[in-house]
Amino acid sequence: MAGPRGYHSYRGRSSKGKLVLAVLLVLVILASIGFMMMQKYIVYDETGTPKLVLPEKTEESLPPEEEEPVNITIQEQEKKSLLQAVELGDDPADWPAELAAASGQNAFCVTMKASGGQLRYPFENAAAVAGASLAGTASKAAEVLPSLLEGEWYTVARISCLRDGGVARGDVEAMGLKNTGGYIFYDGNNENWLDPSKQATKDYLSRLVCACAHLGFDEILLTDLTYPTVGKLDKIAYGFDPNYETQAAYNTEQIANLLAAVKEALGDRNVKLSLELSETVLGNEGVDETAGIDLWNTLMARLDRIYVPTVEDRVDAMVTGGLEEGVLVPELTAVPAAAEYQCYLLLRK
Repeated sequence: MAGPRGYHSYRGRSSKGKLVLAVLLVLVILASIGFMMMQKYIVYDETGTPKLVLPEKTEESLPPEEEEPVNITIQEQEKKSLLQAVELGDDPADWPAELAAASGQNAFCVTMKASGGQLRYPFENAAAVAGASLAGTASKAAEVLPSLLEGEWYTVARISCLRDGGVARGDVEAMGLKNTGGYIFYDGNNENWLDPSKQATKDYLSRLVCACAHLGFDEILLTDLTYPTVGKLDKIAYGFDPNYETQAAYNTEQIANLLAAVKEALGDRNVKLSLELSETVLGNEGVDETAGIDLWNTLMARLDRIYVPTVEDRVDAMVTGGLEEGVLVPELTAVPAAAEYQCYLLLRK
């Protein structure tokens, strides 16, 4: 029998319909999340039209590549090439043979103005200097030296500065060191000296140094750059300036001024300037008030090297913070074998 007309029993939604609704709900949620995440990549052009601009891949987003192991070899830095020089003899005719016989040296030294004043090379205008004496071998030196200077050897010219009897006597007023009586001064060895405070002395030595640089020498070694240190020194007419506290301070300034004049004359020439000192002076912190020497306070700033006559077993002890890596050049009579410091000038025996 049928039930009342217009009514039927309510059975609710089917399980299939619920599943569809659940799927739709999940899709809506995912779409919403995706939309919100994509908002930061939406840009608008000049017309207001939105565009989706996705970020490019960066190196950080790429997986790191495996790095191949790198083998690093640390090489010990080579030491600077130290000066290992041989002194050539008095006769220029022998120089090529002496260099051919040299073993292990990379440099040579030639005396261009000897202690006492003799010129070993025919310098231009040297004859114009009163009292200047020229060695009989000077013309041969002019013949042989150019080819040696053009070779691969490092070259050093030795120039004696103030112990110069011929020129001192030849022009006492302009260049000679006088005694207190107004005459030329004779030291304990009966030798005469140039006066470092006189302009003519500065000019003469500067010309010789520049001439050696022009010839092509790599280095100029100055010797006898001092006042006399033997004899009746109280008889020397040093001169004085009341602006200096002591006579020693004045004398030191005269030597320093002479070196400054030589350095200025060299200008920008690519040549080293060096000084020979005694081992005694070096051991006294580079000071000799009698000689007018104060190495560290007045001279070293204008010098490249210091040469010191000595013996092998004292070489290593001389090397200090200020005199190393070729700045100190011991002058020896034999190639050093035991010394750790292998920089030297080998003197003729």
